[in-house]
Amino acid sequence: MKALAAVAVVVVGGYLGATVVTGNKIAAAYDARAEKLEKQFPFVRVVHRQAEKGMFSSTYSGKLRIGCAPAAGAGGEAAKAGKTLDIGFRDRVLAGPLPGFSTIGAAVIESEVVLPDEVPEGVRKYLAGMKPQDIRTVVGYGGDYNTRVRLPGGDIALPTGKLTWPDVHLSGAGNFDGGAFTFDGTLPELAFVGAEKGGKSTLDVKLAKLRWQGTSLPADSFWLRPGTSTLDIERLEVLANAGGKPVSAQIGKFKYLAEVKADKDLLDAKAAFTADATLRIGEEAKPIQLDNFEFQESLKHLHGPTLQKVLEASMAQLSSTCEGGKVSQEDAAALGLEMMRTLAQLLPHAPEISVDKLAVTYEGQRGEMSFSASAPGLTAEDVEEPVVMKAKLHANMLVKASARLPVAWVQLLGERSGDPAGAPQRVAQAHSMVDLAVGKGFAVRDGEFLASTVVLEKGAVLLNGKPMSEGK
Repeated sequence: MKALAAVAVVVVGGYLGATVVTGNKIAAAYDARAEKLEKQFPFVRVVHRQAEKGMFSSTYSGKLRIGCAPAAGAGGEAAKAGKTLDIGFRDRVLAGPLPGFSTIGAAVIESEVVLPDEVPEGVRKYLAGMKPQDIRTVVGYGGDYNTRVRLPGGDIALPTGKLTWPDVHLSGAGNFDGGAFTFDGTLPELAFVGAEKGGKSTLDVKLAKLRWQGTSLPADSFWLRPGTSTLDIERLEVLANAGGKPVSAQIGKFKYLAEVKADKDLLDAKAAFTADATLRIGEEAKPIQLDNFEFQESLKHLHGPTLQKVLEASMAQLSSTCEGGKVSQEDAAALGLEMMRTLAQLLPHAPEISVDKLAVTYEGQRGEMSFSASAPGLTAEDVEEPVVMKAKLHANMLVKASARLPVAWVQLLGERSGDPAGAPQRVAQAHSMVDLAVGKGFAVRDGEFLASTVVLEKGAVLLNGKPMSEGK
């Protein structure tokens, strides 16, 4: 028995020691995260922080102050401009190695959010009714964390209408050291019924099956992290009244992708989405069906360190403003000039902006457009002098644009852009304009399509492969 008692003392003592160690680690992590948050977001401050530490659990509370507080003694417009929003939080931390005896790890954190009086009452009551287990984070010994959030289904009455939804589930995983993290969220349905006016709802919105997920990779900068983010929506329906006419829209198969890639110091960013849509204006109007709508834009060869300088300068200025600093017109002009000089340092890396594709199928016919602009060949020395930089930009600017549109769209535009009686005349005028554009060389016929390309290179313009002459 004595031996068993001795073993029990050792086990309990070891557990208590481990609990103290992990509790201290979590406390240090809280301090580090608060400091990092305020450094990354000058308009966010952690205020009214409190800590109640115990052997097996601790409670950390405080408020996130968002915005810039007015300077001491400020009144009138200055006081209005300095309005802030305080969002309260309360985290109950169960220390490991067996936090709450529900799992194995360094800690389990159960979080609560308290909204200020400025937020609509329905929203405040909803969050106040959530259970601590609805926002739960499990922390591992290596600093890794896994957060699960459940937003219970409910409804909220707003001044403009009523919002309803079923349970929403969100999750995120990463490491407190700022390494890679992933996130995922699902919203089965969201419905909004607008306030009635004249016996009818002003706006009805229904969203079905939303999924949001992504991954962010490690990087020195919080703002310039490589990664991907996707958003899928099965269906979005909107019904509204515009000038007494009912307007409806249905958007389906919506897919959005945002992606940032890094190659050493250079970043490439891309955003793209696809969708189908049906639009109707008026009860008896024929629906406008847009199929396989595609849009993709890109930013290439962005110099990360230069962008970081711009961000740091912007944040420093914002921080100074939040701390009550005043900026004269002369200082603002100087800051703007310095910002432009810093941005000019992007040019030697040949950045490019482009709309890679803008395409849609309408009435069985597909049209496409694209555009790109860059200025390759500039050096670091070129951007030192504004006059030299301007001349080099003019000489090196490279712009490309192209379009390929169905001729049938011209007919449809004439038929549907006004009253039926005037349709024949409008159609004839539209075809005359097409013939004029082809005759002047602005467009060329490619079977059942009208095509056009424009290239600006070294100060010269090529229109459909031919030099653009004066007078066209």
